[in-house]
Amino acid sequence: MIVTFCGHRDFIKTDTTEQILTALLERYAQENDELICYCGGCGNFDGFAAECLRQLKERYQNIRSYLILPYINPEYLERLGVIKKFYDDTIYSPLENVPKKYAIIRRNEWIVDNADVVIACVKYSWGGAAKTSQYAKRKKKAIEYLPTFSR
Repeated sequence: MIVTFCGHRDFIKTDTTEQILTALLERYAQENDELICYCGGCGNFDGFAAECLRQLKERYQNIRSYLILPYINPEYLERLGVIKKFYDDTIYSPLENVPKKYAIIRRNEWIVDNADVVIACVKYSWGGAAKTSQYAKRKKKAIEYLPTFSR
């Protein structure tokens, strides 16, 4: 099973969202021989998901997490040590011919296309998380919604 995540850059973690996400991922890990998680690595929600996965991987050996890169640049290469702390590996989605300004959008679509389930925490109707969530709906993907956060 492949799971991915969709949430806002300014996400604020709560005990409730942590409990729900952990329970969902734990259930998927228990129900499947292998749980593959595709992560975007941008913003607070992605960091939150990566941290929950890192903690669960201590108990479940069948969880693998991958950072899906929208492009290759020196910033990512410099961060590889930090990246390896949270992810098992990186994957560069097939975006060589996509202009850099569209790379994250296309990367998100590639992730959704290749995932079985999207775990979303979308509060706003604009921005990348909203577009990704809407794309997942159009593609008829299974979507698990986490409660939205408050400022």
